[in-house]
Formats: sequence, structure tokens, C-alpha cells
Amino acid sequence: MSTVVINEAISSVVQTLLFTLIPFIVWLITARKKENFFNWIGLKGIGENKKQCLKYTIIAFAICEAVGFTVNNAFMKEWNISQYAGMGTAGIPCIVLFSYVHTAFSEEILFRGFIQKRLQSKLGFKVAVVIQAVIFGLAHILPAIGQVNVIQGMVLMFYPMIPAILVAFVNEKKANGSIIPGWLIHGTLNVLVHASQL
Repeated sequence: MSTVVINEAISSVVQTLLFTLIPFIVWLITARKKENFFNWIGLKGIGENKKQCLKYTIIAFAICEAVGFTVNNAFMKEWNISQYAGMGTAGIPCIVLFSYVHTAFSEEILFRGFIQKRLQSKLGFKVAVVIQAVIFGLAHILPAIGQVNVIQGMVLMFYPMIPAILVAFVNEKKANGSIIPGWLIHGTLNVLVHASQL
């Protein structure tokens, strides 16, 4: 196993632990006696309606991929370069770790498993989904400030809001509150972006 893969594995685990820490602390304080932690953040099965969940997962993925492909090629292609670009097949293990664990898993725990669910319990689904989508968009633009122009910044803010809304819908309305469909959508979208640059 190469050093790059080991470094990505370590980085993925660290990010997942960091993104799980705040939800875990809040759960310890507020919900420990009511529900186990994994159910509380939606790390659970999708329930009985697996066919309908799969259908909506595929539809949401297709919409996100179509919009993402268009947005990337129109606005972000020249600066949205994967750190694994040009590695060839040697980059595949890193891309899988980065896409499914480092970003998708940790972000789904934080944004849809924690923020969406906590806001939803207080404000209802519609308000919660908009707020978590805006926060998700901001989380994508903040690291790029100073590296992108205004148009790219707006795209970088607003494009992630589309998957955030669709994923929250699939998770909460079609998957019994499970974050697993969102994790698979998010991770696969990321794999395709990074793999396209190998």
C-alpha cells in the first residue's frame, strides 16, 4: 500500500471522527437516554420500502450528476482539479477513500445526520432542508475564497445546495431517516468527479 493511500486512509478516519465529535457530544447531553447514537444520526437501515428508496436514490443521483457535469464543465473545469489528477489507476484507492469516507461519510453524518435532523425536529422538514443546504453550500465556498472569481464562487456555493436538498429528501422521505442513500449518492458523485481526471 502506497504512502499516499495510507495518508488518505488516516486523513479520512480523522475527518470522520472530527465531524462526528460535535454530534456525539450533543447526543450525549440531549438524547443518550432516548435513542442510540447511530439511529439518532440516521446511520441505520432504510426500512421496508427498498424499491421506492432505490428509485428515488437513482433519480436524485441522476439529477445531481447532470447538474454537476454541466456546472463543472461550464464554470469550474480550469480550477476544480482533483489532488489525484494524473495518477492513473494508482489513484483509484485514494479516490474511493476520499470520496466515500473523507468527504461523503463525514459530511453526511454532520450535515444530514446531525444538522438536518436536529433542525427538522424543531422547524420541520422544509425549513430545515433549506438551512442545512445553505450551510452545506457555505462549507464548500469558504475554503475556496481568494482562489475563485465571483461567478465561480456563486456556483461553488449554490451547486452543492442541490444535492443537499435532494439527498435530504431521499433520506428523510424515502429511506426512513437513514443517511445511507445520501452517503452513496454523495460518494459516487465525488468518485466520478475525481476519476474523470485520472
